[in-house]
Amino acid sequence: MRGRSALAILLALLISVPVVGGTNSAMQAEEETGPCMDEPEQPCENQTVMYLWSNGNSRHWSHFNVNETDNAADNLLSQEKTQGVINIDERFSMNPQLTKKLNMTLDGEIRIVLNIYLEGDWTNNDNNGPCTNDCDELNVTLWSGATSIITQHVPQVSTGWNTVTITHRIAEDQTLWDSSTANPSIQIEMKVKGDRQQGIIPGTVTGEIANFSLRLSGDGQTRVELPIDPTSWEEGFQEDEAPMKSEETPGFLFVAAVATMTLAAVYLPTREKSESRRNRS
Repeated sequence: MRGRSALAILLALLISVPVVGGTNSAMQAEEETGPCMDEPEQPCENQTVMYLWSNGNSRHWSHFNVNETDNAADNLLSQEKTQGVINIDERFSMNPQLTKKLNMTLDGEIRIVLNIYLEGDWTNNDNNGPCTNDCDELNVTLWSGATSIITQHVPQVSTGWNTVTITHRIAEDQTLWDSSTANPSIQIEMKVKGDRQQGIIPGTVTGEIANFSLRLSGDGQTRVELPIDPTSWEEGFQEDEAPMKSEETPGFLFVAAVATMTLAAVYLPTREKSESRRNRS
């Protein structure tokens, strides 16, 4: 009987010892390395600015890391044409795709900063260049998946370098950006026309070339600042809405098994002894 009691006490002590699962170890490792280290191109509490990148040709993308080794060496996306229209329609979608659910701060400010160089004509029917109905002024759209967050027409640009700043306040129906449907991107559209040609006098030229150049984010100036609310990084916000089942809780199965063993150690031998006595009588 003393053996069974000692075993029961030992098992009860085991039940009272906290179970250390993998979750705590993972949290400790994250604290040591920082919340952005595992996925440096994803948004996190220290990274809420989206940057624009390009290889200078046909590949354009964006993400939340201030560094990008595949960016064009001259940090420029540029098109030029002596005569005719340059049709700019570039979309910088986040790559890799968004893996987190984001909560934007209601009435928080989005700030888009672009550095654009222009030559040529882009205004229709103003009698001040070659454009008739074949040009288009600058338009910038920030997308959350297939949803347009803001589309801004920007006519106030001039020849040379322009710093374009666009701001927008988050509305109530724009706060939740789900990772599966709200991959962010920014689209830049414009049509610029050139009419450079040889002049009547040999060696002379008339008109202007068409040039559109976008300075990328290699210097950190071109960027999209997002008002991502700090609640986005809370564990409860990132988890699914359905609560975790008790059997999925770390250590639950272990505790249940030990409890069963304790009952067996105390109850079953006593029951067997009682049945043995009844059989002898």
